[in-house]
Amino acid sequence: MTGRWIHVHRDERGTTVLEFAIILPAFMLLLLGCFDIGYQVYLTALLNGEIQKSARDATLETKSLAALDEAVKTQIRQLAPTANIAVTRVAYQGYKDIGRAETFSDGNANGKCDNNEPYTDENGNGTWDRDLGKQGNGGARDVVKYNIAVTYKALFPMWKFLGSSEYRTLNSTMVLKNQPYSDQTKFSPVNRTCA
Repeated sequence: MTGRWIHVHRDERGTTVLEFAIILPAFMLLLLGCFDIGYQVYLTALLNGEIQKSARDATLETKSLAALDEAVKTQIRQLAPTANIAVTRVAYQGYKDIGRAETFSDGNANGKCDNNEPYTDENGNGTWDRDLGKQGNGGARDVVKYNIAVTYKALFPMWKFLGSSEYRTLNSTMVLKNQPYSDQTKFSPVNRTCA
């Protein structure tokens, strides 16, 4: 009997299959993770290229904004057919105005313009704004912050193992100055009070 156990102990047949079965789950997770990251990188590169082209065309007024947005969506949907695509444009008088709030006196130090605090209506819309930009492509010489957000469902179930959402969101932003195809609209700042 002892001779048989020695023979079984030294028998290495089938060990390759057993080792492969042990490493297969980890290898598959690694492979799917690489595919998932590769897809996200490729979609990001496509998104960045499309926003650059569309933003340049928008500054030159070669096509309508709706046509430009549709062209971007068509290109993205070739790679992510069910993606939700949101396009926003905000125009500013200059680069220094991007994301800037209209100036006001914060008497109660709460970070909001309220309780009849005075403010300067820099964009001429009659209300105090945290971001003084105007929706849309603006006019001549305006600086436009153009953003596209793409939300898509992950191709592979990696999110289950990582405890994250099955949806991924990619954002691409481009800031360009419109061409001087006419005179820039100027706003005369008006002093007002907040409600």
